[in-house]
Amino acid sequence: MANATQITVKDSGPFLVKGPMTLLDAEGNEFSVDKETVALCRCGASTNQPFCSGTHRKIEFESVVRAGESE
Repeated sequence: MANATQITVKDSGPFLVKGPMTLLDAEGNEFSVDKETVALCRCGASTNQPFCSGTHRKIEFESVVRAGESE
């Protein structure tokens, strides 16, 4: 599984996606991804959707998610 994609939910921050990926919009159009790791917005306020722009800090977005808590 050396080439497995890993998604990490950052506390009060973005989704970090690391590994091979294709990122598509709702119509199937591909976003240009030129990095091995990208940060995807989770707060909904990014100025660079769907990527994180750091706006979550300015709006004081809070969300802490742990595996197994909502199962």
